Amino acid sequence: SFIHSFIHSFIHSFIATFLFSSFRSEGIDAYSIMLNYMYKSRFILLLLTTAFSAASSDSLILSPLRRLEGETDANASSFLDRLLEGDAEDSSIFDSALATLDDFFFVDRCDRPDEDTSNIRDLSDWMASLDPNTNLAQLTLPGTHNSAAYDLSTQFNENDPQYTYIQEASFGVDLPNKMIAPFACRFALTQSLSISEQLRAGIRYFDLRVDYDTETSSFRIFHLLFGLPIQDILKQIQDFIQMHPSEIVVIEIRELLSSSVTAQKKQELTQIILDSIGSALYPVTNALPTIGEMQTGGTTVIVAVQDGDINSSSDMIWPTSGTIRDTFANTVDVQEMNKYNQERLVEFNSDGNQFLFNKLSWILTPNTDYLKDSLLRGSIFRLAKEDANPALIDFAAKNDGVQLGNILIIDYVEQSPLFDVLGLSSSSSEPFVPDSPASSLQSTLPFCISLSLGILGCILALP
Repeated sequence: SFIHSFIHSFIHSFIATFLFSSFRSEGIDAYSIMLNYMYKSRFILLLLTTAFSAASSDSLILSPLRRLEGETDANASSFLDRLLEGDAEDSSIFDSALATLDDFFFVDRCDRPDEDTSNIRDLSDWMASLDPNTNLAQLTLPGTHNSAAYDLSTQFNENDPQYTYIQEASFGVDLPNKMIAPFACRFALTQSLSISEQLRAGIRYFDLRVDYDTETSSFRIFHLLFGLPIQDILKQIQDFIQMHPSEIVVIEIRELLSSSVTAQKKQELTQIILDSIGSALYPVTNALPTIGEMQTGGTTVIVAVQDGDINSSSDMIWPTSGTIRDTFANTVDVQEMNKYNQERLVEFNSDGNQFLFNKLSWILTPNTDYLKDSLLRGSIFRLAKEDANPALIDFAAKNDGVQLGNILIIDYVEQSPLFDVLGLSSSSSEPFVPDSPASSLQSTLPFCISLSLGILGCILALP
């Protein structure tokens, strides 16, 4: 609302004016001290560039001042009170400014890039037309990388090794997690479509990273940042296969990084899987079945988990070891990824290959240098849309007639030629209909206005 935006603007201007007036009253050159602080810590630089990226990007990602409609303005007065009446012994101007940033600048979830689904069709039942005698090993299943990283909170999973990269990219400054989160969202989100949308689009392999979150005492999806509970993801798959019994789905669950994942917790996760998928699970075997065998028995879901304890506790949950070969170029360079995957195709088709599923990962991965160099505009979305996904067309053409592994995964599938490359687009003429959008959020315009007024307040405060 206009009132909400005005309050934001007023608070930014007030804080900036107050800070600079305080410097001036002490005989301090405000320009010098701020420039010196920016140079030494990069704190303000990181904050402003992250905010600018969120406000200006045509596709990305977190809009720091977005709030759901209907939010009251009651918080404003509480922060003014805290700023003006805070006890000098245990609260400083800087602490108050951080508190204001915490509550006004940052929401608790990442904003997904807008879905552009014009490139895909409804392929909910593409497997129904396949010869039931076809072995699953003869197919290349379309899949997604970090499939459930489409709905992420701004809560870091500090067990994730990538958390170290984010800290290094913040120039060594020990910033609060909530300040880094808007930056991190751009490198944690890997999909725009929900699991149910991906299923309707034709995706049949799901890469799920799961860890135990001690704050919520639950198993949650994560990719640097925590996402939805695993039950919510499995429920979408369960609902789909009940409506589309011909479709076969492969789920790979990995990570479990937390030291809190005890044997008892692993048993809880096992039970969640069994309760969610239930009788649709295909039991562990030494070879892959035919499509018809899975469809006839109503056991159209294979779940593989990267944990020996869980594997040994149930003959319905496949091990990842020996089942799925995970290949990963681990580069931000599209030519290096191309070369790496070409070498993997040769290995996949060699006589010595013992894996049931060979997975080809057509993804680019940001490294520390990329994170630092692309602070303003970089993201997994841009790497996928502008570099990786378009290059898949030439790679597939070069390997015409060669099976592209048993699983081919990609980021931001709706921005890719994945279904064209696998020859699936022609199997349906039905348009893809996205899920109903969630409640709309405020635009980034209030932030731009408030930031501008805040800068103006700094200028006016100077002699």
